[in-house]
Amino acid sequence: MKKYFQNITIKKVVFMTLGVFLIGLAVSLCRLSGFGTDPFSCMNIGVSAVIGVSYGNYQLVVNLILLVPMLICFRKAIGIGTIVNMVGVGYSAELCMFLWGRCGITIEFTTSIFPLRIVLLVAAVLVLCFGVALYMECDLGVAPYDALAQEMELWTKGKLKFSIGRIITDVVCVSIGFISGHIAQIVTVGAATIVTAFFTGPFVTFFRRTVASRIVS
Repeated sequence: MKKYFQNITIKKVVFMTLGVFLIGLAVSLCRLSGFGTDPFSCMNIGVSAVIGVSYGNYQLVVNLILLVPMLICFRKAIGIGTIVNMVGVGYSAELCMFLWGRCGITIEFTTSIFPLRIVLLVAAVLVLCFGVALYMECDLGVAPYDALAQEMELWTKGKLKFSIGRIITDVVCVSIGFISGHIAQIVTVGAATIVTAFFTGPFVTFFRRTVASRIVS
C-alpha cells in the first residue's frame, strides 16, 4: 500500500483523469458515427435505454457490481484510477453528447452523411486508444471491467487464460447490447464494435510506447 501511494503524483493523476475523459469523448464520437461502440459501452447504452436510466448512472451501477469481485480476489489492482474510471467514463460521454447537441451536432445529423461517419469512427478509435494508453501508463488502478478477465484467470487457476476470458466477456456484452439495442431501437453494435475489439490493443501499445510513456514519466 505504501508503495502504491508513493507511485501517485499530481502529474499522473492529471494525465489519468485526462485519459478517462478521452475515453468518454471517444464513446460519444462512436455514438455520433452510428457504427456502435465498444463492447462494454454498447451493453450499458442498450440496457440503460431499455430501462429508462441515464447511461452514466447505469454504467456506474454496473461498475460498482463489478467492483465486488475485485475487492474479494484482486484488491491489489484497485486504485484511484479504478474509481475515476468507474465514475468518469459514462458521465464524460454523457457530457460530450450534451455539448455536441448544444452545438447542433446530433446523431440524426451525423448519420445522414456517410463520409462524416467514417471520419468520426476513425477519430473515435484514435482518441479511445490514446485515452486508454494515458490511463494505463499512469498505473493508478485497473477499471472493474478490464479486471474481470484477469479475475477469471485467477479463479480458474490459469486454466482460462486472460485472452479467452476477455473474449467471453466481450461476447456477452455485445450480445446483451445487440438485444437491448434492438428493443430500444438504437444502434449499439456495429463496425466500431469490431474495430475496437481488434485494433484497440495494437494502437494502445503504439501510443503507450511513442507518446504516453514520454509525457507521463
